[in-house]
Amino acid sequence: MLAKNLIAGAIPNGWGAVFSTDDYFMEGHIYNFDPSKLGENHALNLKNASAWMKEHEGVASQAYCVIDNTNTQAWEYEKYEEAAKKNGFMVQVITVDWNAQDIPLYAERNSHGVPIEAIQRMADRWEYPSLDNVDIQGL
Repeated sequence: MLAKNLIAGAIPNGWGAVFSTDDYFMEGHIYNFDPSKLGENHALNLKNASAWMKEHEGVASQAYCVIDNTNTQAWEYEKYEEAAKKNGFMVQVITVDWNAQDIPLYAERNSHGVPIEAIQRMADRWEYPSLDNVDIQGL
């Protein structure tokens, strides 16, 4: 929801796209997560986002490419960052503040039915983004 709102509010010229690995797990309107396809779907998302950025390289200063993935560690988004910089896009990492005591609430509210245990594993491996060459915004 945040990614779509960012795009909707920021793009008067229409040069914007959201790329989410979760989209590749959708079957119609049903989210069907298959862990055996996670690597394949991440690779496909990166490929499609990179192609979009390359296609919009000439208007990169006016275009917005949002990567809507759960990136708990920097290595999970580094290839997107490389593609963005290669194609002239500014990189901005947006972190969403969270609180460990609210993990049960996050499990209750998330739209994909991710259980408490999985959210706890993500929280356990969380690292803040590096400050090197990246604009970081917290929400």
